Amino acid sequence: MDKKLKVFLCDLTYDTIILVSDTIPINIGFIGSYMKKKFGDNVSIELFKYPNDVIKEIKKNPPDVICLSNYSWNSNLSEYVASITKKINPNVFTIQGGTNFPHQSDLQDTFLRNRPATDFYTLLEAEKSCSNIIERILNSKLDRKKIYSKPIDGVVFIEPETKKFIKGNYVDRIKDLDEVPSPYLNRMLDKFFDGNLTPFIETNRGCPFTCSFCHTGSDYFHKLNKFSQKRVEDEINYIGEKAENLGISNLHMADVNFGMYPQDRLTCEFLKKSNEKHGWPRQIMATTGKNSKDRVMEITNILGDMFSINMSMQSMDEQVLNNIKRANIKLDHMIDVNNRLINQGRSTKAELIIGLPGETKETFLTGLDNVLNSKSTSVTIYTLMMLHGTEFKNPKYREEFDYKSKFRIVPLNFGEYEDKKIFDYEEVGIQTKDLSFDEYLYLRVIALLVESVHNGRPFNEFFLYAKTYDIQPASL
Repeated sequence: MDKKLKVFLCDLTYDTIILVSDTIPINIGFIGSYMKKKFGDNVSIELFKYPNDVIKEIKKNPPDVICLSNYSWNSNLSEYVASITKKINPNVFTIQGGTNFPHQSDLQDTFLRNRPATDFYTLLEAEKSCSNIIERILNSKLDRKKIYSKPIDGVVFIEPETKKFIKGNYVDRIKDLDEVPSPYLNRMLDKFFDGNLTPFIETNRGCPFTCSFCHTGSDYFHKLNKFSQKRVEDEINYIGEKAENLGISNLHMADVNFGMYPQDRLTCEFLKKSNEKHGWPRQIMATTGKNSKDRVMEITNILGDMFSINMSMQSMDEQVLNNIKRANIKLDHMIDVNNRLINQGRSTKAELIIGLPGETKETFLTGLDNVLNSKSTSVTIYTLMMLHGTEFKNPKYREEFDYKSKFRIVPLNFGEYEDKKIFDYEEVGIQTKDLSFDEYLYLRVIALLVESVHNGRPFNEFFLYAKTYDIQPASL
């Protein structure tokens, strides 16, 4: 090609009322950094977070390739922006990637046929697979026939002429994550330090657990791969300096089991030093390890009240846990952990999900009583989301537990762009063979009461008094 291939990378968020996804887009930063390392001056790369910014740039200077993240909270928004790009530049190549995608080939085929503005979809980790598409485009010199002539590893697409579903081989995960240059340290993410977005860091990838409701439950993600400690330290120092000048206080962590691994101790020490030097971070949002709570508690104690331990129980019933391929810490251990954290002046958060397979109204309320009595600072109760990439989109799994579902708008995920109203919605489980729809509605009311009465604590003394008479909180 005589000119650089112009690539836009987008991790879009609705911004009608608030920023629904308010984190610096490290995901497209990783992809852009890897792409730039591989193709150098053959590509020009721009990153976008806000819909109106990218729409304006598409009109002014349309790209050759546009890549968009696809999650449950921005799926339709990304598809809409892809369609705008195709109207302005019919020759553009549109790529999507992200967790909101099925794992089974037949469901992938259906998904793509319902996304006519999407040319390619990258499978699982996207640095390599997205670069494989760019490499094919560059080598083919934009010749569409050559580009679609054979499968691309790590990618699925619908061949334009034959309309056949084409799937490449899965690519191996990147074992040494430092192969991906840091988008913070190479300044690719500098434009997003605008005072509105929260820094986002990742120190490792992978999860040893097989929870059926989570996309990382796939065998593909079981092995843990890590960024080097030197890189993590350098990123924290870099972000700390910028955060201090902007008055940013928060940090999000992408690790799915933070505090469970020995190397997390050093990360906590780096964060504590940054807090002492730059006043950042003052609050850290992270998902902690599902087990090894003693280690999680010990390691994160370095951070004091900057960090809240998350007890993601999801259910307290053993049969339900077996159904979702999950193991929890025992109740007495949970109570012990919470007591020790309270004595240290730290807070804890517990999580439960309504509508898991095998859960009844009675088992849920019993589990909720146990969680409330464990002295968790707050308890968040979610409705089961039937997410792509999980067992809950598998027709056979749904049939086994006789799932019924409905759709709802993802809170705050709506907006008007280019005079068109766009919104994203999600499918949720509202009935199983073990839980009627009326019982589901009853538990949703309980969830509202827990949020307003337990978490807000306006009647805490009343609950303490009731407990002296052995009256359980979920049955008050």
